[in-house]
Amino acid sequence: MKIAILTSGILPVPAVQGGAVENLTDILLAYNDQHHLHDITVFSVYHPDIEGHQALQSKVNHYIFIHTSSLWYRLRAKLYGCLHRNECYYYALEFFFEQAYKRLSRQHYDLIILENRPGFAIKLAQRLSTPIVSHIHTNQVHEPIPQTFDIIKSTHRFLAVSQYIRDEILSLGRPADVRIVYNGLDPDFSQAPHPVRRSALGFGEDDFLAVFCGRLVPGKGIKELLQALLMLQNHPDIKLLVIGSSDFANGTNQNDYIRELHEMVSALGQRVVFTGYVPYADIPNYLSMANVSVVPSRIKEAFGMTCIEACAMGLPVIATNDGGIPETLVGQKHILIDRGKPLPDQIADALLRIKEHPDTYAGNDLPPLFYKETFAKTFYQAIEN
Repeated sequence: MKIAILTSGILPVPAVQGGAVENLTDILLAYNDQHHLHDITVFSVYHPDIEGHQALQSKVNHYIFIHTSSLWYRLRAKLYGCLHRNECYYYALEFFFEQAYKRLSRQHYDLIILENRPGFAIKLAQRLSTPIVSHIHTNQVHEPIPQTFDIIKSTHRFLAVSQYIRDEILSLGRPADVRIVYNGLDPDFSQAPHPVRRSALGFGEDDFLAVFCGRLVPGKGIKELLQALLMLQNHPDIKLLVIGSSDFANGTNQNDYIRELHEMVSALGQRVVFTGYVPYADIPNYLSMANVSVVPSRIKEAFGMTCIEACAMGLPVIATNDGGIPETLVGQKHILIDRGKPLPDQIADALLRIKEHPDTYAGNDLPPLFYKETFAKTFYQAIEN
């Protein structure tokens, strides 16, 4: 088939700036490049680091880039926003769609795949008769969103990253074709090529080191994790490594929430280290030094990529029992905490339990269900017919 993939309109593909959806899209494209299944054209934002990227040499994957950073582009996007209100997304995303559509409409495609932008289906269905598949990575199709039923009507098939997301779509009571395609990870993820030494970050070999990996935003629960650490002042050997920034690779901005986190850390002394943004390829090098991964999300996560990454590294996981997270931890050594109850107390208790009984929580690995090859095979099977 000749396939068009519309990316999110925020981060580039190839994933030179990170992003979970973008990294997963890279896996799908690499599999297609290896097996020559389809002729695929990817519509993505541009970034200078893409120049010379090996993925651009593919004979079956093609890339069309939208230069979104120029002043002229941003002025036009702003004007578009003034003239077009009450659309599905923020005006910058809608303008990205329009620029991608201009290029997409010049060719015939057998299928259009939307990567985590289900709202784009509404305009596409109005303008083209091409079948649309929407790959849903977050819970974007639910009742409070005004366009939800138009999205369902415009989409031929949904690919959901978890049973939780599938159930959310089907619970709306409208006819919808929803298939589950679990995300995948490289089985060699645990082979940290350049492991970071604890001493390089000021940690001792006898410290019990928890790790948080994710964006520093309220929904991810990092504040509650720091509160738990404050409750464990009598256990100064329990320390925390925080991997991530406020906004992917561009996360240098300070805001009130970030300042509050740093004020909390000042009371913890040397027990907490922030790495800032870390390129995805380097994540295993940091995870390799940890004893436990904490995923204290305050929102219903669609999947829980951080959980399978931790399991692949052999780490036990403390995570909230909601959304798609429990699906990623079946058969693994973990402690699930109740998102509806105070998180700091539960996190503190869970940290102590794992610290005091390490053998009970040892032995996690990456199940074949979450291998990247399984993910790619299931994805391409799901877009047939």
